[in-house]
Amino acid sequence: MNIVQDSKAIAEWLHTKIDGVAISNDEKTRAAAGCFDTALEHQVAISILIENMLYGSAFALARSVFEAYIRGMWLAKCATDKEVKDFLSNKFDRKFYELIADIEKLDGYSNGVLSKAKKAGWSILNGFTHTGSEQVLRRNTENYIEPDYTPEDINEIVSFVNSISLLAGLEITFLSKENKRPLQQEFLKKIKSYAEKP
Repeated sequence: MNIVQDSKAIAEWLHTKIDGVAISNDEKTRAAAGCFDTALEHQVAISILIENMLYGSAFALARSVFEAYIRGMWLAKCATDKEVKDFLSNKFDRKFYELIADIEKLDGYSNGVLSKAKKAGWSILNGFTHTGSEQVLRRNTENYIEPDYTPEDINEIVSFVNSISLLAGLEITFLSKENKRPLQQEFLKKIKSYAEKP
């Protein structure tokens, strides 16, 4: 299965598992769910862009997937009611690294994996999003200005986005009002099998 088919299969799996999941109607839950849903939409968009060889645009969206996931996590697990209202009123002034630090103070997230992911890839993701050298260098071939992304680059960015999307889907299950345990177990299995893929 190629990376686009793999990505589409993940998007379809996510859709079948979380479409119609009932969540609470409070601002905090709906704000968090809106972030996770944005991450999932970007994952689908990236698949379509890659399939159509619009690599620069696909790569530019990767940071947005990570940001949507982190903001959703922070809103769901850390934000006060006032902070949620500030976020929804565009009066939010917390820095991204502060959101990650808050999340990593929680049980189950204290291993530092989120801050390590940010540290490892943030400047590269920024370069793709803001047309930095990472983006520009991949648009220069020997004779032309055109996309020149390696299969390894494409696989790496799509795998990253797919992984974050699966995590966003898992977080949606925590927002569910229904019996979440079986669905969470399915997500954990899927995340583990995706992480172990060669």
